[in-house]
Amino acid sequence: MKKTILLILIAFATYSCGNKSGDSKDADADVSSYSNTTSESETSINDTDKTLKTNTSSELNDLFNIGKSLIESSESNDEVNFQLDTEMLIDMLVQSGVSRESLEKLINNPDSLKVLAERAMKEQGNTIAYEPVQKGKISKEQLTSQKTPTGVSLEEAILIVQAESGPEATMAKLKKIDSLAGTNMMSQLDLTEAGYVMGDIERKNEIPVSIEENKKITAYRNKSMHMHSEKESKEFLAELEETEKDIASGKLKASPRFQRAIENRKKSVVIFHKDILRKSEAAKQKFKKLNPDLFYGDEVGVSYVGHRKTTVYLPLGPLSFADEVVNVNHPKLLTQNVKNVLGEPDVIITYDDATGDYSLGLGGTLTIRFIDNALVDVNGPDLYLFEVGEIEPTDLEISKDGKSWVKIGKIDGGVAEVDIAPFVKPNELFYYVRFKDLEGKSGIPGADIDAVAAIGSAMRLNLDSQVLFDSGKSELKPKGMDALKALVNSIIVLKKGKVIVEGHTDDVGSEATNHALSLARAKSVSKALKQLIPSSQFKWQEKGYGESKPLVDNDSDINRSKNRRVEILVVPN
Repeated sequence: MKKTILLILIAFATYSCGNKSGDSKDADADVSSYSNTTSESETSINDTDKTLKTNTSSELNDLFNIGKSLIESSESNDEVNFQLDTEMLIDMLVQSGVSRESLEKLINNPDSLKVLAERAMKEQGNTIAYEPVQKGKISKEQLTSQKTPTGVSLEEAILIVQAESGPEATMAKLKKIDSLAGTNMMSQLDLTEAGYVMGDIERKNEIPVSIEENKKITAYRNKSMHMHSEKESKEFLAELEETEKDIASGKLKASPRFQRAIENRKKSVVIFHKDILRKSEAAKQKFKKLNPDLFYGDEVGVSYVGHRKTTVYLPLGPLSFADEVVNVNHPKLLTQNVKNVLGEPDVIITYDDATGDYSLGLGGTLTIRFIDNALVDVNGPDLYLFEVGEIEPTDLEISKDGKSWVKIGKIDGGVAEVDIAPFVKPNELFYYVRFKDLEGKSGIPGADIDAVAAIGSAMRLNLDSQVLFDSGKSELKPKGMDALKALVNSIIVLKKGKVIVEGHTDDVGSEATNHALSLARAKSVSKALKQLIPSSQFKWQEKGYGESKPLVDNDSDINRSKNRRVEILVVPN
């Protein structure tokens, strides 16, 4: 029933807008304009009417697509009780010109929709039945001919009047047009017919869209239909508003079509932004309820649009995503786009292409690594896979060092989030994730991955011991103190947490000596950081691992220098 309500309301909004007199906006993505019409055939009011009606407003397309995506999302999730996002629906339809008060009454009283539908059908029938009889056709030759009593063509007269008082059709304007041309043809038309003619002339003579503008229009359309976070929509909205200001101030010269495109894109982005703000708040509160000690603050956490339009909250925001591709194997060696899986989700799908993702291929494998954060078990899901389309059957493993692996198992069936709790111990930190496509019988060429994020995250910072200490020493050098000062902002932005300072060495010297040196260095760094971060919201712990946890094999001077390090982990209290 709720789906029916949604469809009827959207259809009603579209119907209402479509019947507004003179409202004949063209789609901003349409690269052909009225100015490109060069046919010498006779143009009638009926012809113009037909053309305008087929060029559906991009704004209404946006409204319909948003509503359609809500329903498709619910169906793909097998939701029996489909829940309308009422506020989003109202915002969406108010944009189309329908009264907010009327909509709220209709949504709160679904039975009245029957009356609404009957009324709309009746009004539409009346419109058809009582449509004014056309009083005559105006051919293209009649519009452009200067063989008039005054020598001014109807087209020229229309442009003069539009320049003086705007594009809208009024009876006073029609009479003035006839007066300038010395005819009585325009005043014989009703306002709707005259509006079509005047709109046709306006677009025919307006400054054509440039190649550069057309590229921007396409890019803006694609971006507005594939936004991935509240942050992204906020930044895009600011960009569109800045462009509007530049046009208004004269700083940017823009064609009318480009200006309409900016206006329509802005409306669709506003709708998306309002919707994701509501969903983000709900996702954040859900996460805080499960993990009250893992909430680092509104300045850090970010919500993203995930699989099937769901919203996922990441407490470390952009830091949550994979940073490095360690290994990749594609059955057809198509690995040139593998780095698309790193960083925040950014896939954009057009009619014939998709950018920003990477396909594993049937039987393909991919190993990624977290550098500035770590995967840790929290209450609820811990890992999130941003995949394009359906979640293909994929085998998942995680590792601390990239050598010993913990098998998590198969993920598929639309499950984009993974809980590692049954497979790990509390507070264990993992830095590697490996995917293997299981060659499902569907024949789809592997999972298409956009991004990989650790929901349960710990911040990880790595310092070179050579910068901090002299060889064999544990006292901080002046340059080492400067390096720690540079890290302070990265830590305090999290507001609170447990700071674990780990010391590591290479394999030169005895194990006992290396263990003592690594612990002494960890304590030296911890002491300095406590002075730089006096907040009582952080708890501190120092660990010395000596040579037991190398990043790479100690088989060269370069590799040994990589293993001599101090790592700082910030985890939930």
